Amino acid sequence: MAITRHIVLLISLVVSCLFATAAAVSVEGSLVTNGILTDLRRLRPSTKVSLSGIYYTFVQKDGTFSFDDVPAGSYLLEVNDIDYIFPKLRVDVKENTVDGAYTGLGVGWDKTGYAIPHPFVLRAKAEADYFVERQGFNVMGMFKNPMFLMLGFSGIMMLVMPKMLKNLDPEAMQDVAQSQSDAQNMMNDMPTSLSQMFAKAQQQAQQHAQR
Repeated sequence: MAITRHIVLLISLVVSCLFATAAAVSVEGSLVTNGILTDLRRLRPSTKVSLSGIYYTFVQKDGTFSFDDVPAGSYLLEVNDIDYIFPKLRVDVKENTVDGAYTGLGVGWDKTGYAIPHPFVLRAKAEADYFVERQGFNVMGMFKNPMFLMLGFSGIMMLVMPKMLKNLDPEAMQDVAQSQSDAQNMMNDMPTSLSQMFAKAQQQAQQHAQR
């Protein structure tokens, strides 16, 4: 009886291993040259490919990569390289098949681009650029600056106003002087008016609180 029980247990273990092996497949692909990446030797030895940040594998010298025994599920395949940018793929691993489609960051997981056959063949999209070129002096940008426009207008008025005042008749000069005087008095009275207004509001608030 004990021997029979061990045999049954061994058969069950073998069957479980067979099912596990059947459910896990290999995801394979390669990086190939194009007008951007003209030589695979330009890839750094640290270049890796990842599946959703769970599985990692290094890219071989010939550009190939492989993930063994990947369980069924959906994964984001990314090429992690410092110098080049490669397209991202959504990879759907099923029992015996591997399907891939182009995707990208910020795109819904259910929305995919063109399908790509397995084993995947990936080409560089662009060279990675981590530096922003410093812009030089921009004359048009300076003239669009509000502060520069205000300073320019003030300077022009300082030059033009004396000539304009010289051409005014005495009555117009008196009107201008009176307007300046009224504006100055208004500015001088403004702090007093504001303080009186706040004091009155505070008194009303205190009266309401006492009630």
